[in-house]
Amino acid sequence: MIVEGQIHGGVVQGVGQALGENCVYDEDGQLVTGSFMDYRMPRAEDLPPIRVATQSTPCRHNPLGVKGCGEVGTIASPATVMNAVVDALSVYGVTHLDMPASPERIWRAIQAVRQQAAA
Repeated sequence: MIVEGQIHGGVVQGVGQALGENCVYDEDGQLVTGSFMDYRMPRAEDLPPIRVATQSTPCRHNPLGVKGCGEVGTIASPATVMNAVVDALSVYGVTHLDMPASPERIWRAIQAVRQQAAA
């Protein structure tokens, strides 16, 4: 149960990084996303069910044979989500999008492709 919770948390952290987490500063260098009211963070209702499968291999470098697991979900989830977003936007001609894939950033990418096509 602990491992599954750690993996769920890591996946959610990666999804948050891909879709919304962003530090924004104003023109004077003041952080404007300094509270959770201004900072986009995923919630349980934003995510599909996460199914966890494990395969145990003992660590040979410590007497207990244990390893960490929390970071596992954070590694692949941002790239997976961003690849899915770019794939969905490919019908509009978008081939690249920087993180986070916020609604504004997606809209701007589509508009940029349209402007290039019109030129």
